[in-house]
Amino acid sequence: MIDRPAANCHRSRRRRERGSAFIVALLVLLVMTVAGLALTLMTQTEVRIGANEREANRTFYASDSGIHVSSARTLWTGTNTQTLTILLNTTQQDTGVATPPPLSFADQIVVTPLYPLYAGTASGTSINQNQQTPYAAVTHVVNANSLRVGQLGSTSRAMASKLVGSMIELQPWSKANGIFYHPQTVTGLRY
Repeated sequence: MIDRPAANCHRSRRRRERGSAFIVALLVLLVMTVAGLALTLMTQTEVRIGANEREANRTFYASDSGIHVSSARTLWTGTNTQTLTILLNTTQQDTGVATPPPLSFADQIVVTPLYPLYAGTASGTSINQNQQTPYAAVTHVVNANSLRVGQLGSTSRAMASKLVGSMIELQPWSKANGIFYHPQTVTGLRY
């Protein structure tokens, strides 16, 4: 025989528990949705940070290469009195497509002339052996500013800018009458 009051008690307990699994499932779904949205937001933020860091590194290295180009030009020609402007269209490099897309990228690098700060003996080289007028190592200061621009149609937007300053020692320079001359040229730097 079945005890009727115990069966009724068991049924009433089940009636009170009805829908609790649905509520627990909704709470779990809500927690999972919030976690997914937070993960999506963090991923988007990290992608933006990575893109900004990539642009900052690009402009830094563009400025640095502008300094190297200016130094090489000074060593080659012996002149350093002109501001150097370099324009690079990097669209194909950035996008990897052969035909020009409507969106283009470019770097503009402006390098100041190399200004001499200090002239000292060219130490560590054998160029000063048996020389009447010793050659010098001239320390120069130079700045390079790189601007990265993206252009879509007629609208252009600056994406990143970086100013890099550097001190460079160039040698050998010869000294005659207070002017340091690069050995291959007749153009001098007054010091």
